[in-house]
Amino acid sequence: MIRTKEKSALTHVLLALVPYTRDNLLLVFSPNRFFNELEKTSHHSMSSLRTAYSRAKQDNTIAIEKGRVTLSIRARQIVQPYTAKKLASGGELMVIFDIPEQYADRRRKLRNILRSFGFKQVQQSVWSSDLDHKGVLFDTILDLDLADFVQLYEATRID
Repeated sequence: MIRTKEKSALTHVLLALVPYTRDNLLLVFSPNRFFNELEKTSHHSMSSLRTAYSRAKQDNTIAIEKGRVTLSIRARQIVQPYTAKKLASGGELMVIFDIPEQYADRRRKLRNILRSFGFKQVQQSVWSSDLDHKGVLFDTILDLDLADFVQLYEATRID
């Protein structure tokens, strides 16, 4: 028997927020019923689900504007993880940044994201990977509002 990792309460909440799903429509029209149904299907307690929902709103994993729920990049990655392919002909994706000290928290987030994607640190602010993370990195850089400080290059190593 193959065991699969059980989804977290946050993952269940995020999946239920995908537009036009049954759970999403319940949230819009009947929030109590939404959490009741989610409790039955996810096997997480009502309090865990409500806490996950509240925390997701607090840390901007989800945003509710004009009655519409939007998922952040992090939320979309939880719901539908991105699998990168190797770059063609031995290329590498390089991320080079010079982020001012006033944005140290965003710089730390960027480094953590690069690590989670399997990038290796070449120098203090230079990271590289042989996997194609261009699309998700563009989104991440825009989401962190770091476009003025980060550069992406696709390069081939010359030995």
